[in-house]
Amino acid sequence: MGLSIEMRMDLHMHSSASDGVYSPAEVVRKAHANGVEVMALTDHDTVSGLKEARKEAQKLGMRFIDGVELSVCWGAKTIHVVSLGPKKLEPYRELSEKLSHQRDVRARTIASKFDSMGIYNTYKQALELAGNKLNLSRRHFALALVQRGTVGTEDEAFEKYLKDDGPAYVKTEWMNLVEAMRFIRDTEGVAVIAHPGRYNFAAPLTTIDLLEEFKALGGDAIEVTTGSHFEAENERYMRVALNMGFLASTGSDYHGFKPGRPEPGLQEPLPEYLPTVLELLKDR
Repeated sequence: MGLSIEMRMDLHMHSSASDGVYSPAEVVRKAHANGVEVMALTDHDTVSGLKEARKEAQKLGMRFIDGVELSVCWGAKTIHVVSLGPKKLEPYRELSEKLSHQRDVRARTIASKFDSMGIYNTYKQALELAGNKLNLSRRHFALALVQRGTVGTEDEAFEKYLKDDGPAYVKTEWMNLVEAMRFIRDTEGVAVIAHPGRYNFAAPLTTIDLLEEFKALGGDAIEVTTGSHFEAENERYMRVALNMGFLASTGSDYHGFKPGRPEPGLQEPLPEYLPTVLELLKDR
């Protein structure tokens, strides 16, 4: 069964529990206002916003699916694997605790790199901009640079300083894909590769190599239409999902207002002919 075109879903959104601007309940309200019927909150490496989001979704009569976006190392890059509907949340809480220390060490190292470029006090400012002080991310530094006028936009901050191999980039050792897939399987989650069109690996590795390994490890789905893809990438991954036998997922990857990026639920809808990840989430 494909997704009926009337069903609006968004299975990838962020709140202030990670690097989003709005509280979990506010994100749910925004999704509801845009006609979303099925949603997941997928904050980075934390499940701390789920209880509040679920309560608000139930109040508004929406179907809510627990989610978390895991940071994973593959091909010497950071990729993101979403776990949807995990039945055991405690291991994610333990992981968050461990990673919050790792993120803080990384943030202090990023700040020292900015110090050496004559851009001072970024750690303090990034921390002030973080809704969850235990989940500091590169995005909080990007927001700090925009706020102080060092750059005009978040994208410019990443392009100039924070992208992989940029002058303020700090490599972090996350779980590898084998570990991440074992973790998702042990917690009974459904594994989804987030925004596959966004990754660029050094030759000879390609995103198809990633997806083949993901499939071999029991990967279930890929995000086909997402706010992090251009239209051509959405079209490409519609074909990839069909050809490789992946279920399709979709999400705005909403973090808060960002020019050129969709609001909750307003990403391009999935085509009706693609079987969706909801087939594995009937009991969640």
